[in-house]
Amino acid sequence: MKRIIVLLASFIMVLSFMLPSNATAAHNLACQGVVSGGTYKNVTIGAGDSCVLKDVTVTGGVHGKKGAVDVKILDSAVGHNVQINGATGDVVIGNKTGCKYDPVVGNNVHVTNSHNVLICYVTADNNIMVTRNDGKVTVRDSAGNNLMVTRNKPFVSDGPADHKHVDYVRILDSTYDNNFMHSNPDRVKTVVRNVTQY
Repeated sequence: MKRIIVLLASFIMVLSFMLPSNATAAHNLACQGVVSGGTYKNVTIGAGDSCVLKDVTVTGGVHGKKGAVDVKILDSAVGHNVQINGATGDVVIGNKTGCKYDPVVGNNVHVTNSHNVLICYVTADNNIMVTRNDGKVTVRDSAGNNLMVTRNKPFVSDGPADHKHVDYVRILDSTYDNNFMHSNPDRVKTVVRNVTQY
C-alpha cells in the first residue's frame, strides 16, 4: 500500500511539471471591443455593445443579443451555434482580409432581424440561416447542410452605395447538402450564382 501511495505521489508531481502553471479552463466572455486570441466557452454581445473576435476559439456558442451594434467573427472557430438577433450595425462572419479563410461553426449560423450581413467562407456543420435583415445581405463561398436566405426585409440604406444594386440579396459560390431556400419577396432581386448541392 505504501508503495502505491509513493508511486501515485510521484505521478502527480511529474504531471504538475508537465502542465503549464497558467492553464485554466475556458470561461464565458461578455464581449466589448476587440478580442484577439484565446479560448472561451461562450461569448455574449449585449445591447449597445460592439464585438470583434479575431483568431478566437469558442468551444460553445456566440450570441449577439437584440440591440448589439457591430458583431464581427473573424478567423475564428465556434464549436456550436452563432446566433445574432437584432444587431443594428454590421454582422460579419468570415475573415480579416479578402474572404479567403474557412471559419468552422460546429452547428448553426443564424442571423436575423439585423442590419448589414456578410457571411463569407464559413462552413457550418448544420444550417446557415439569414432571415428578416434590412441592410446589405451577402452569403458567399460558404457551405452548410441547409442554406436558407429568406424573408429579408425591404432595404434600408446607410447612405451612398459602394456598388451597383446594393439592395439585392446576394448568394454566391456556395454549397449545401439538403435544402436551399432563397425567397426574399420584399427585395428587388435575389442574385444566386454558382450555388450547388454537394
